[in-house]
Amino acid sequence: MSRCIAIAPEAPQTDRLQEAVRVLQQGGVVAYPTDTVYGLAVDATNVTAIARLFTAKQRPGDKAIPLIIGDMSQLSQVVATIPLGAERLMQAFWPGPLTLLFEPQSGIPAELRGSSACIGVRWPAALISQHLACMLGRPITATSANRSGAAVALTASQVMAQLSSTVDLILDGGTASSTVVSTVLDVSVAPPRLLRAGKISLQAVESVLGTPIGSVPMRHNNRLDNVLCPEDAESDRGE
Repeated sequence: MSRCIAIAPEAPQTDRLQEAVRVLQQGGVVAYPTDTVYGLAVDATNVTAIARLFTAKQRPGDKAIPLIIGDMSQLSQVVATIPLGAERLMQAFWPGPLTLLFEPQSGIPAELRGSSACIGVRWPAALISQHLACMLGRPITATSANRSGAAVALTASQVMAQLSSTVDLILDGGTASSTVVSTVLDVSVAPPRLLRAGKISLQAVESVLGTPIGSVPMRHNNRLDNVLCPEDAESDRGE
């Protein structure tokens, strides 16, 4: 049975964050509220913890896991190169609801990439997400807190109902305030491609880049399917 503790999303209590970080340091799985729905965090450098995450979600091994960084200093831990267009987008929209697909660092665990050549990364505005990654000192995972194919969790009790036997700690931040997902852009190609519409509009992205960009219809988007699993990819689902 998972342990559940309350936390304030707008002013996260240090002792609650420290408890969650201790779980992550020990290879555990933590459910936490994001700026979309509830997510599942493990240490993104811990292969054993990543395996536990796949087991908890009953997630196919060929599907990748997106990552959250706590600040910009952690980006170099996970990506090999940062194209100019990506720099412009990050300056405009990070921290915020924009997931970017990069060429990964060679040291990134292969399990995080699945069958994809890219790694999805986001620096969210949500303070709990930021603090967990910063206090851990490494990126954390950002996949939604539900079993693959099941409804996403909007509350801690919904996480408990699905994952109580496989999650070590649940941070209860109340009901999710938004179910609108992040916009996903592939910046490993030039020009970048829109893989999923979300909170940031295509028009806003093109305004920052100063050029039109291509997009891939969701029903034909195998690249997105390989980076985000079905419950992460649908417009009404979480990361």
